[in-house]
Amino acid sequence: MSAKVGFMMIISGIGIFIALSLKLLVQPFISEDHYINEYFPSTELVLGIPILLGVTFFCVFGAYILWETKNENKASS
Repeated sequence: MSAKVGFMMIISGIGIFIALSLKLLVQPFISEDHYINEYFPSTELVLGIPILLGVTFFCVFGAYILWETKNENKASS
């Protein structure tokens, strides 16, 4: 069961990546009032959400590394 769920997560991630990449690459050539623009989020969201998630991930990861290093130093003392 988990293999099927993982496969679907990978396929959906790839699909979202391709759709949003095409939106960013093709959007400058499509007029603003075209109906296709209703099906995609704004460019600010397409660029902002991954940047926000990436910065959050690296901040949490850095805090975790600092916390573990601090605890390791206490245990060895």
